[in-house]
Amino acid sequence: STVLVAAGRFANSGGLNLDKVGVELGNNGLIKTNENFQTAQPNIFAVGDVIGFPSLASTSMSQARIAVLHAFGQLESEKMPKDLPLGIWTIPAVSMVGKTEEELTDDCTPYEIGIAHFKEISRAHIMGEEEGILKLLFDPETLKILGIHIIGPHASELIHLGHSVMFYEGTIQYFMNTVFNSPTLDEAYRIAAFNGMNRLDHESL
Repeated sequence: STVLVAAGRFANSGGLNLDKVGVELGNNGLIKTNENFQTAQPNIFAVGDVIGFPSLASTSMSQARIAVLHAFGQLESEKMPKDLPLGIWTIPAVSMVGKTEEELTDDCTPYEIGIAHFKEISRAHIMGEEEGILKLLFDPETLKILGIHIIGPHASELIHLGHSVMFYEGTIQYFMNTVFNSPTLDEAYRIAAFNGMNRLDHESL
């Protein structure tokens, strides 16, 4: 048996004497910042793992860009999007963006799901990677995408198509009406969208 212990991260900020320059620290030594990554000392910025979640290289680079723009007076420049894609490079790979079913349930937000199994996709069979799933969470009235969850090969790359549609407040109809190259793993989005729509049609009977 194997046990994976994910104990979290602690910021390596203890020896910087940040309290002496007015920089505030939170739990686990994490540096507190505002949405522009300014600390309590306006001329000091912090980004990346030292400020906490999501502690990813991709988000850290975007945070750094926003901090630099703000530092040079671009006050109304870019902001970090509220929904960030997360990836776990395990076997199988895992990736998600947006809400989970648990979060939507806790918020009393109505939602429907659409599911595609990788065994339904020709490309997955060609690759010999039939184990996997793509799940869409969407609003049953507007059909807007609320969350995307993928487990399977190339999950951290597949997530970006769905993230782009969700970022621009798109609906599952985009996937239903789009012609995908075939065979590709991206076809999972189309299968999941039709699956979700079929669930809605069945529930309305």
